[in-house]
Amino acid sequence: MKASLRYPKTMIDESLLAKVASLSPADRLELIGVVWDTLSPEDLPVTDAERALLDARLVDMERNPDDQCSWSEVKARLERLTR
Repeated sequence: MKASLRYPKTMIDESLLAKVASLSPADRLELIGVVWDTLSPEDLPVTDAERALLDARLVDMERNPDDQCSWSEVKARLERLTR
């Protein structure tokens, strides 16, 4: 783990960071998922600006359902663009 990416010592124990850094990338990704699953919606603050943007996008989606793309369509489009 790069020193510039570390949290201040007061937030996370250095030995814990060292253990995490020693994990394989796959294990670190699994750990991220496990930690993420411990969070509740109340743990993830949303600013007023973010809430307004989400609300506007939801209204647009409800008004224009035919303008939406499935994840598989978006993924296929991105894969074509990166070839």
